[in-house]
Amino acid sequence: MQALVFYPSIPRYVASRMLGKRYPARALPLRLSSLPEPERPEGFERLKVRLSGICGSDLALLYGKNSPSLSPMFSFPAVLGHEILAELGGVRVVVNPVLSCLERGLPECPACARGDDHLCQNVTEGNFAPGMLGFCADLPGGWAQRIVVHRERIFPVDERVPDERAVLTEPMAVAVHGIHTALARDWPKELLVVGAGTIGLVTVKALRVMGYTGVLHVVARRSRQAELARSLGADHIHPSTQAAQQATGARRYRGLLGATAWRGGYEAVVEASGSPGGLQEASWAVREGGRVLLLGAPGMALHDFSPYWFREVRLFGSYCYSWDTFAQTVKMLTEAEGLEALVSQRFPLEAWPEALGAASAKKGVKVVFQP
Repeated sequence: MQALVFYPSIPRYVASRMLGKRYPARALPLRLSSLPEPERPEGFERLKVRLSGICGSDLALLYGKNSPSLSPMFSFPAVLGHEILAELGGVRVVVNPVLSCLERGLPECPACARGDDHLCQNVTEGNFAPGMLGFCADLPGGWAQRIVVHRERIFPVDERVPDERAVLTEPMAVAVHGIHTALARDWPKELLVVGAGTIGLVTVKALRVMGYTGVLHVVARRSRQAELARSLGADHIHPSTQAAQQATGARRYRGLLGATAWRGGYEAVVEASGSPGGLQEASWAVREGGRVLLLGAPGMALHDFSPYWFREVRLFGSYCYSWDTFAQTVKMLTEAEGLEALVSQRFPLEAWPEALGAASAKKGVKVVFQP
């Protein structure tokens, strides 16, 4: 079968980290390879991949933006791709890519026992190499024609849900988990989403599907993103975080060396840009005693933590999702009308340089492979 394999390279990591988007896609450490059909371990099923998304975390890995401290939690070389729509016996299914104690053939760790399998303490142990599907050397991810997935991680998709919406199940589950953790127990009357890429836009829709009725602001720097944000449920669109802060009446103060501080802001802010700058902006856009939900993955950054202790801001992270949250998200797909508009471009595996170039240049909101 055909698959895109990531081969780690320290020189290319350094070069891509230094050059960023200027680093040519064809020089990335990926190779289109012919691989044997994946063996099917006990309890697993072989699936035919239908669509697989290019995630911001995939781009962070390829362009050297990931933190090296996370490297023991993943294994390479590996077939990337963890946002997966596939087929099993002609039935469309979505895949939960988590590999916890269950899949690894181990007794339940404390996290798995309490239902937090996404926080499994054994992600480097057991039957398989470290990581989840798409970041595991032993099991291919979705940038391949076929994969093997444990039966407990396979979820049929309602026939009313189009493919382009279904392939967004995984990023939507990340948003749903974060919303449950940081926002849903005490809904803010007004909140701000910083960033209108895939994760920001699925957050907007997830908030509305989950019953959020407050005033929803979004920072969207591109006209297409602004249009989508409004169609998915945003009330107000702002061209910058500073403009959003001014709209809520926050006060700005000038400090030494050109530094800026703010008083006031939003009850809650969702950081969905995945950039170090976005997180810094979010930490000041939230009001005193407010909540910041980090859905993006900024990796290493020089960060000013003054807003957190000086203004008693609470920071929540959402990396993944539990089995229950993923299952809930699958059920929510029928109510998530409009999400399919995010998928703007499809590419075959052999066109991977063009696909990754489009994704990194943000020429489309969501770019997917169609193996």
